[in-house]
Amino acid sequence: MVIAPSKPIENIFDFAFFSDFYASLNALEKIAAPEKWTYSTSEGRKNTTNPILENYIHHTFKKLWNEYSSLTDEDEKMKVIYYDGTKACFNTGLFTENYNPIYALFRIARYADDKKPFSFCSFEQDSGNRLNDVYPLPRRANYFSDMRDLIYDYSLELRANSAHILDENIDRFPDDLVSNRRQLLVLFTGAVDLAKKRVQANYKVAVPTYYNNQICLMLPLCLHDTTTTDLALAVQRGKGFYVAKTCLTLDMAYNDARLIAKPDADWLIP
Repeated sequence: MVIAPSKPIENIFDFAFFSDFYASLNALEKIAAPEKWTYSTSEGRKNTTNPILENYIHHTFKKLWNEYSSLTDEDEKMKVIYYDGTKACFNTGLFTENYNPIYALFRIARYADDKKPFSFCSFEQDSGNRLNDVYPLPRRANYFSDMRDLIYDYSLELRANSAHILDENIDRFPDDLVSNRRQLLVLFTGAVDLAKKRVQANYKVAVPTYYNNQICLMLPLCLHDTTTTDLALAVQRGKGFYVAKTCLTLDMAYNDARLIAKPDADWLIP
């Protein structure tokens, strides 16, 4: 069977009704392997408990729904989002401490309307009784097709249009540096050079991320001193070289990187 909503689905709230979305996130956090889901500061945020997890679930669902909608074969659709006429299920991509996959389970909305086709039930481990009749269990969201895209090739040149990146992202730079544009350009160029040296010494410094619907690698930019990371430089592989696309705040970089996997680089901390 195929999910056929009466109106376009843009996000998870179009897909399903949640009686308490934030309580559902809290429940998910409890069964998932321990992880830092908060930023260093929660100022100005509605969700102060697990905003990274909230971002993760929203983007994971959107990636899966876009793939589901693009497929025409019913069996292939079932591998992305399961649906049997009474319930739906998708793979969150998260695991318990024992590495059991965690799924989001939904039921057909009790009262049919033109708003939301499903109601959220629970987050379940693959061994949960509620999933006994779910087959196949849907797969995780897939963001890459070639593992080589996740590893930085330090033999390739890195090209960065520093002036353009500054113009496009000046609001992301530390406030104490933006007043002197000429000095900032020198600092940024030096930070890019240092990032090149760091990734040449250890390719794991480059963190794979899903940015702007593409696989990129994030490199640390140290503007104040060589031990403190201020921003992340997003680089994308071209034909025989890397090109710097933009720079992101560390919170933005972590959100994008977490879609693929939990970052283990010591410089990228939310």
